[in-house]
Amino acid sequence: MLVERAYLKDYRNLKAVLLDFNSDLNIILGANGQGKTNLLEALYYLSTGKSHRTSRDTELINKDDEADKFVVQARIRKKEELVEKLAVAVSSREKIYRVNDEKVERMADFLGRLNAVIFSPEDLKLVKGSPSQRRDFLDTEVSQVSPTYYEELKRYEKILRQRNNLLKDIRAGRRKRGEVLTVFTEELTRTGSKIIAKRLEVVEKLKILARLQQRKLTGNQENLKIAYELSFGESSTSKSSFSSNSSADAGNSSLLADFQGKEEDRKALERAFRQELNSNLDSEIERGYTQAGPHRDDLALTLNDFDVRKFGSQGQQRTVALALKISELEFMKSEQGEYPVLLLDDVFSELDSLRRQAVVDLIGSRIQTFITTTDRELVRDIAPEEEYYFQVEQGQISRGW
Repeated sequence: MLVERAYLKDYRNLKAVLLDFNSDLNIILGANGQGKTNLLEALYYLSTGKSHRTSRDTELINKDDEADKFVVQARIRKKEELVEKLAVAVSSREKIYRVNDEKVERMADFLGRLNAVIFSPEDLKLVKGSPSQRRDFLDTEVSQVSPTYYEELKRYEKILRQRNNLLKDIRAGRRKRGEVLTVFTEELTRTGSKIIAKRLEVVEKLKILARLQQRKLTGNQENLKIAYELSFGESSTSKSSFSSNSSADAGNSSLLADFQGKEEDRKALERAFRQELNSNLDSEIERGYTQAGPHRDDLALTLNDFDVRKFGSQGQQRTVALALKISELEFMKSEQGEYPVLLLDDVFSELDSLRRQAVVDLIGSRIQTFITTTDRELVRDIAPEEEYYFQVEQGQISRGW
């Protein structure tokens, strides 16, 4: 998958930029604050419909733009030699997606047309940050290869908001318990169990890839295990984990220990989820929100039998984050038949020489890669020729160094 050409208008400080890219390496060179990351962020937005730096689209619009709108367009080439023109226009009032100049009504019909993986220094939070960041990692990854999953996720989020509002109304005495709450609970458990089942399927593949990458990055010194942690089940007070590794399964909930992805397995998840919500209903009404479900689950990350989320050094956490990101690339390749675009935002300055070389070895000529850096010396060995470079200065981008 390649981004052949991109046009950006009024995206943050990028007023009007039209660029043709290399099919392998694209080095975005410039001082801090000039707009390097904005280019990568725009490509990621075109892929996922969101920024990796903010949840507010209005922050992405150039503050000097009287039209109150930004536009990102790109020409994409896929392995079947299929060429598509993708575009998104966002204002404070609306967001419009187009494929080959035709408006797309559903985001699910836009996702997957440009697959991208971004890695930035902030991704260290993927390991040491909150569970919501690890859930977002999973959800973004799966949504790009499964539009159906994206639709289920949005449906779940809508039902969750409605159920939480109802719980608050019951607490305040504005509504009573009854059939409406039962309906929301049924819908939440049905949709939530589908989301969990898909996440489990992905984690089963991801953990094999991540274990291999971690060993490569550390010279076979570190063994990484990934497990899915449920917020409900037999041991919901201490969370239930899913992993096929016998050492990690000790004491785990039988609900997930033998999960095979069959419909009866999903139904068992649904029953356990429903039981958890019903048994904790008094507490949920008192608190005014739903206490269990895929919106509260997590990924357990174990490195040589200790929880790297809590006890890993910064170097170990950074390496695990890198292993997860490389695994994301390989997972998408296995699902889509071609590599996604790789966006590396100022990560070379954060990696030691061993890990930097591991990334270089991965890139090769297989993956179209965009690398931002302030220091040309960090990338001189992998990109010695001027044709690989784009210079960014005060929102203007030109070829060469």
